[in-house]
Amino acid sequence: MHGIAIAFSLSLLASLVAAVAVEEPVGVLAKQCDFTLGGRRFDMCPVFEGKDRGWTVSREQQTPPTITKTEYRISFQGPLKRNRKIASYEQCPDGTWICKTVTNTRPKHDGEEPRVLQVISVAGELSISDDESGSGASEYVPGLNITAKLVPADTETKHDILHLHLHGGYYTRLQQKADFQFICDHNAEEPTSPTIGWDWRGTHTFEWRTKHACGQAMSAPPPNEPVSPTQPPPDDDAPPKDVEDDDTPGEKKLLDPGFFGGRSRRSVVTMFASASLICAIVFLVYFPPRRLRRFLTSYVKAHPRVMRSHVGERVLVRWAREDFAIGPGEEDVMINAEAAALAEQIPLKPAPRRPVVSNYQYGSAI
Repeated sequence: MHGIAIAFSLSLLASLVAAVAVEEPVGVLAKQCDFTLGGRRFDMCPVFEGKDRGWTVSREQQTPPTITKTEYRISFQGPLKRNRKIASYEQCPDGTWICKTVTNTRPKHDGEEPRVLQVISVAGELSISDDESGSGASEYVPGLNITAKLVPADTETKHDILHLHLHGGYYTRLQQKADFQFICDHNAEEPTSPTIGWDWRGTHTFEWRTKHACGQAMSAPPPNEPVSPTQPPPDDDAPPKDVEDDDTPGEKKLLDPGFFGGRSRRSVVTMFASASLICAIVFLVYFPPRRLRRFLTSYVKAHPRVMRSHVGERVLVRWAREDFAIGPGEEDVMINAEAAALAEQIPLKPAPRRPVVSNYQYGSAI
């Protein structure tokens, strides 16, 4: 077993001489678990040799009416051992170092065995069978091909993150690989275990917090050049980000960004003020308060001309001409009364105001 661990250490540490954020293939590595990378000294041997049987990490997800379970078996000391009690087609093939198994169960069916949905060889030394040869098979690169890189610290981490990549996996004409992200954690209680991250287009990520990933600085930076966290370079294997989440974080993404801003806001305020004014006027007209009603009544009594209709002489002349245009036998009896009073005409001026109400009718002779 120790011979397998030493062989893994030799192949692993062959990739840790890489420059910062640059992957290096096997062949340029140090030959021990205690190595120097990016100006820092790391001792990862307690992590790589921590468990002889490897690690098993899993997570469950509610997928009504079932529960889906995702499980990873991880080995850093050689290929995983196959279980003789499980059918061969429900296990990863020989040579697999990291295996993913997806199963589901029905909670209301007690005693029912879990149903295997997926079995994926994430990393290892595999060989493509004739049945899998097709589109994408020509791009497959066999072998574990361990590589590593240092990613600069971001705003959340104070130390550079050590990424360890294990290749060689294959599933449905798509290459697979594992990405272990070792994060420095001075408060971690050793030994620690990885946690499942995300998987996207054949890349399976794991987050591993350990104090062994902190390393020791070989040389202090110049005092005139303060060290500040930088934004890590984009990862080509990472799933795409939602642009809306950056522009309108949180609940703001439920609103239209430009609806309540700029000119639209002023227009909405103007329309609301106008509608409120119209509603207030209509309400006062139909339901005037007592004070307003008394004021209007007293004002009309003091200014009776407001309620009178003043008709000018031009209008009266025009009405007379229109009346003359009526042909014989078509006299307007509503204006000139009956035909017996043909000599009567419409006065051009209204009669002067008299103190006593007269019995004369409109249009009669004075």
